Amino acid sequence: MSSEEYITRILLAALVGGLIGLERAYHDKSAGFRTMILIATGSAFFTIISEVLGEPIEDNARIAAAVVSGIGFLGAGVIIKDGVSIKGLTTAASIWMVASLGMGMGLGLYELVAVVTATILVVLWILPPFERRIDALHEFLTFNIAIKNTDTQEDKVLQLFADHNVKVVEVRHSQATGSERMLHVKAKTTPQKRAMVSKALATNKAVLRFDT
Repeated sequence: MSSEEYITRILLAALVGGLIGLERAYHDKSAGFRTMILIATGSAFFTIISEVLGEPIEDNARIAAAVVSGIGFLGAGVIIKDGVSIKGLTTAASIWMVASLGMGMGLGLYELVAVVTATILVVLWILPPFERRIDALHEFLTFNIAIKNTDTQEDKVLQLFADHNVKVVEVRHSQATGSERMLHVKAKTTPQKRAMVSKALATNKAVLRFDT
């Protein structure tokens, strides 16, 4: 294989990494334009090195496995847990995919890499509006509820959420006096379920007052 062919592979790897990186940078993600170029180029270069080394095949596979493992650690660094939600999964998956594109380009799989790159760009650019519409059908909402200070009354209020098929993801207590306690119930709802739960809370004798 000529040096010109290897250089072409490296440059094309940088190109596909840059295309994915532009989308990540546009949306102000932690792994952006330069990072994706470096990942794709590095993956391609390691793959070319494994090809140049030739036999034994086990050594080639070992280098590829090392690239995948290294990318796994890099991807884990952009994942952040924020309460009950986790942020950065799409960016981590993008890092993983860009590494695979770089490896594919390092092997000279031009057409396959082009198809996968186009697919990734469609997923990142076109699908988010549909995803936001789906997410809009569900929302996390915190109900601040003052109840009589007994475990029985608390159980009745929480059962009310279950009766309306509303998933409770977190319950906190911020205040308790001799006569009442304050519940902060974080639940996954829809606008319809929110209205039903609010109506049920308003008519429940165990509830002294509430807001959202």
